[in-house]
This record gives sequence, C-alpha cells and structure tokens, in this order.
Amino acid sequence: MKKQDLLNILFTFVVGLVVGVYMFFAGFAPTTAIIEDTVQEIGQTLIVTGEAYGGCDRVGTCPSFNIADNGSYRYSYTPRGATAQVLREGSLPLAIQQDLKRYATENALTKFSQSVDPIMCESFVDGIDVRYIIELEGDVYTLDSCGTNVDADTKLWETLAGLWYYFDGSNR
Repeated sequence: MKKQDLLNILFTFVVGLVVGVYMFFAGFAPTTAIIEDTVQEIGQTLIVTGEAYGGCDRVGTCPSFNIADNGSYRYSYTPRGATAQVLREGSLPLAIQQDLKRYATENALTKFSQSVDPIMCESFVDGIDVRYIIELEGDVYTLDSCGTNVDADTKLWETLAGLWYYFDGSNR
C-alpha cells in the first residue's frame, strides 16, 4: 500500500470520528437530557385500582382493574352472556399513562377524596358507581362517584372514566 493511500484512510477515519463525536453531542445528547427531564417530571409513583359497584354486585359481574406504576394493568370483567370473570393483562398506551401522572396530583386527589353525604347515587337504584383507590408517592386516596367530592368536569375524572372506555373497547 502506498503512503498516500494510508494517509487517505487515516484522514477519513479521523474526520469520521470527529463528525461522529460532534453529531453525538450536538444531536443525541441534548435529546436524551430532555427525555430524562420529562421522565423525572412525571416520574412519580402512581398505582390506580378501579372498582365498579352497584347493580352489578347482585350478579357478581362488576369489573375492576389495577394499574401498576409502570403502566401494566390487570383488568377483570365478565363478558356479555358469560357467568365467569375473565382476567386480561397488558400495558396502557403511553398517552394514557402520561395523562394519569399529569392529572393525578396531590392537590386534586386530596380535594376529590373528601367525604360528602350523597343525596342520590346511581348505585342506590341498581345503577353503577365507581371507586378508585389511588396510591401516589406512598399516600393512599379513595375517590368515589358516590361519597367523595369528585368533580366530573375535571381532566383527572375524565381520564379515570376513560380507563373504563379503554378497557371495554379493547375487549372486542
């Protein structure tokens, strides 16, 4: 091999190395830092358990779910026309996980878990009410559509209600 060929190969290697290092620090590293900041921002421990109750209690068909901190879930339900409950496991879409962590704040959970004397509940007339037991950073909150100070027009309650639609829609 000629001396000129060796210099060309060495020069190409050095230029490639320099460009690669520049690309890493200019492109990839800042993106990683943004992702890490976002994860730390919504990186709280959040465990959600949802239970339906009311008219479905008599026949034993009330659905329930448990969502772990990593977004994995266990959903127990009784399909139409069946008598035995079915357990389904999976992982929630990232968008739903992010909404849960964004809206399930300590302030909202404290406010919504305040006990109230309900005048009328769906479960009083064979309808369905729901209860959520939410663990946030080690603190446990109970939100109940019949008995706590929930506001149905908030993003938190809409997100929690949307979980039932997600689970029901993914049964088909």
